[in-house]
Amino acid sequence: MAERIRNIEWQDDEELKKDLSAFVKQNFRQREILDLVERKYSMYAWSLRTLSRRLNYFNINYSDHDVDVDQLREVVKEEMEGPGSLLGYRALQQKIREVHGLHVPRDLVYAVMMEVNPQGLEQRGGVGRPKRAPRARAFTSHVSIAFKLIWFHVSCASF
Repeated sequence: MAERIRNIEWQDDEELKKDLSAFVKQNFRQREILDLVERKYSMYAWSLRTLSRRLNYFNINYSDHDVDVDQLREVVKEEMEGPGSLLGYRALQQKIREVHGLHVPRDLVYAVMMEVNPQGLEQRGGVGRPKRAPRARAFTSHVSIAFKLIWFHVSCASF
């Protein structure tokens, strides 16, 4: 039976693995990574699906759900006491990814931030609240749908 993989040299390419890992650590999108590797590694065939398969082969992930929560808690405390005290959870997650090398999901960062500094959410401008207050005097019509349809047909017939 013929082997399905046509070009398997990429599996032993340590430089490719290192570059892919660096791109994911920098949180590049897959399309951006694809553009970079198509230029540098043009000897291999590339597509988005191929990139996903190769990232999976090298066991490179954007998020690591098996991270030690105590280690994350220490990093968040350190950032909260420093200049990152007013960062939102998305910016803090990005900083933790780039500076500390922890690939944690944003919801885990948000949960640890709530645990470490619950008053900080008020200082950051109310994370979790709606951006706009509901309108006080919003007009709502109680006209039936049948009446609206009749009015629409009558107004269209006059043209």
